[in-house]
Amino acid sequence: MFEMLQLVARTDPLQLFLAVLIFDIPRFTLSLISLALFGMRKSGVAPPAADATVSVIIPTFNGGSGLEPTIASLHRQTLRPFEIIVIDDGSTDQTRAVAERARALGLVDMVICHGTRCGRSPVINAGARFARGDLILTVDADTVFEPDAVARLAAAFRDSRVAGASGNIALSNERDSLWTGLQSVEYLMSISAGRSILDVAGAIACLSGACAMYRRDAFLGQGGLDVGPGEDLEFSLRLRRLGYLIRFVPDAWAETDGPASGIGLLRQRARWDRDSLRIRLMMYGELNFFHPLEGLADTLQRLDFIVFDLVPTLALPFYLAYVVLLFGPSAAAFLGAIYLLLLWISFFNLALAFVMFNRSVGFFALGASLIFPFYQGVYLKFARFVSYSSEIIFATSRHDDFVPPRVRRALLKDRI
Repeated sequence: MFEMLQLVARTDPLQLFLAVLIFDIPRFTLSLISLALFGMRKSGVAPPAADATVSVIIPTFNGGSGLEPTIASLHRQTLRPFEIIVIDDGSTDQTRAVAERARALGLVDMVICHGTRCGRSPVINAGARFARGDLILTVDADTVFEPDAVARLAAAFRDSRVAGASGNIALSNERDSLWTGLQSVEYLMSISAGRSILDVAGAIACLSGACAMYRRDAFLGQGGLDVGPGEDLEFSLRLRRLGYLIRFVPDAWAETDGPASGIGLLRQRARWDRDSLRIRLMMYGELNFFHPLEGLADTLQRLDFIVFDLVPTLALPFYLAYVVLLFGPSAAAFLGAIYLLLLWISFFNLALAFVMFNRSVGFFALGASLIFPFYQGVYLKFARFVSYSSEIIFATSRHDDFVPPRVRRALLKDRI
């Protein structure tokens, strides 16, 4: 170990900078230190207006097991929803029975049942047409809110320029497996810390699908969500291009389930990564150096994706080959030393995040953090490299089963 540290100390600063950029961990250190130094963690939003009305739309496909806890958490809110609309998107489990029972008990105001699966976006768009509240909150059927979450989200809309806001996400099934433990640490870093600093800069690019709130007039006025894959990111970027503000409210907490298996996690991230690349680069041309009339916040959100995500991901295999050629037999020792350095930085990040967000992960996730630098900087990055490559070469997102086949055929017609 001492020899490894000596190797790092003798390494050219440029090599250390490349390692830091490629393996990602220190990115969150910058966010956390910036927030701590300038006291910017708090969302800084006022209490919601007394007459704020929130319509909750819960789209669900085979989500009956999580529906009751979600509805119960909405009824514990300090700002009670004006109405709750559940839409069963062609489920084959007990979803419809659970929803109808909740409606009979007066816990749900409306239940809409689709005979066949239409996809998340059409379901939310259909529910929005029936919504009567000033604000629309879209909620996954496995999301449980803390009592003040809806009020804190609604408070962001006191600013008339705000068209969308999302809250902080934690994992409810953190202890289920090593994968959920790692995701718990990841969420604390990438969502709690990462999005907090982006919100300060006005550079939020994507509203979370698990819980996102929209101004109803803006949502309906822009035609609702795109029915293709990656709808949350696409609509968020669309609102930004139209001059609206997008907010992240770090004190509005909700919990949701994460994939408990490695295969499930890879499938989820492959879909997210392919959609992100397609929407950002192919639909919105965010790789272009100049965008007419673009403000500083829009430039920052583009650069965050390009500098900290796209470039390091595509460069990772070539960087590893470069390290082997440069260091020869000492390459493994160099990478081991970098890992130890990143591990200490990761522990520092966790400690600072615990203090700043008053939110700790359990002992299981804390143990998983020992391999977090490998998980974040290598495992997920290699998976993202494969996803980006498949999207660039094969346009794989066109075949994403998140969008039902008949909807894909209607969207792409003879192109698939």
